[in-house]
Amino acid sequence: MNTQEFEAFDSLNTEIIILNADDFTLTWLNDSAKAANWIGDSTKYQGKDIFSLLDEKAAKQVKKILIKTKRNSGSITRRDFVIAHNAGLARTVDLTITYSDKKNLIFIEAVSIDNLNKIIDSTRSFSSQKIAAGLARTLAHEVKNPLSGIKGSAQILKSKYVDDFSKKFLKIIEEETDRLNDIVTKILTPAKKPTFAYFNLHETIQRVLALTDAESKDNLVIDRNYDPSIPEIYGDKNLFIQALINITKNAIHAASAFAENPQLEIKTQISYRQPINGTVFSTLAEIIISDNGPGIDPEIEDQIFFPMVSGKENGSGIGLSISQDIVRIHGGAISFDRKDNRTEFSILIPISNHNTQGAISA
Repeated sequence: MNTQEFEAFDSLNTEIIILNADDFTLTWLNDSAKAANWIGDSTKYQGKDIFSLLDEKAAKQVKKILIKTKRNSGSITRRDFVIAHNAGLARTVDLTITYSDKKNLIFIEAVSIDNLNKIIDSTRSFSSQKIAAGLARTLAHEVKNPLSGIKGSAQILKSKYVDDFSKKFLKIIEEETDRLNDIVTKILTPAKKPTFAYFNLHETIQRVLALTDAESKDNLVIDRNYDPSIPEIYGDKNLFIQALINITKNAIHAASAFAENPQLEIKTQISYRQPINGTVFSTLAEIIISDNGPGIDPEIEDQIFFPMVSGKENGSGIGLSISQDIVRIHGGAISFDRKDNRTEFSILIPISNHNTQGAISA
């Protein structure tokens, strides 16, 4: 059978599985179904019995629906249907099964509930962070003018009160005013217009390790786990370096200050069907920066990417916010997780000639 007519389904985010209606063997799977691991070796699926891919309970349920659909020559939908694979993977999906009498085929459409939740979460997170960033910039603008007045007043008082006690605290006022002014300036300064070109991701990571002096730290173990199949990334290399530096420095500091044997891992891999700001992208480059530090304080986990929120005692809370803005300019997303006593920051960048479209919504 010529399967080229089905290739249009590859553009869909839903999983499409096409069966031979006579014996319910696999005829074709779209890319979303392959990425969802319906079958181990996606190059050798044709002619396989679909029931052999499922556990006993799921196989019986699916077979019952298939027979009923074929008998009625119609379509059946099952909400919150649990698909359990032989490999042990269980997922909840909305399942629609349709019989085509003309083609003698059965079309299965599976919409993963987990993916829907990820899309909703990515949209909600993007919106809340955008609002918070806007609020921070508004507050920074309101703070900047009074800071100039405070510093000017302190300088006037210094010329009048020359005793050591007064000079000590007036100096503190000046220094703290300058520090706050630097923070406010960073928040208000617009990012320079990016210059996009293709660049090698792994060369960029090596540059980041050099700039952070990671390799010069005697007791720091650096584990590089690179996927050489990742193509060149389209973006602003210098901005991307800055985004990675901010995250890598945090990881090095956390591991070095906490762990007896500090460890830093930088991993790259291809990721599939991941949502960014409500849109599911088919293929993405993922950079994972992890450390064996203490992790992020649970009280600030939801605000860690907001400006002026920091887990460090003397941190400004600007670095991760800047990294997030840079990643968004590249159409990507950044997130963190805690796994196996390690903190992981994940950066997703769509692999596409159009990945700069993310700048429109950033």
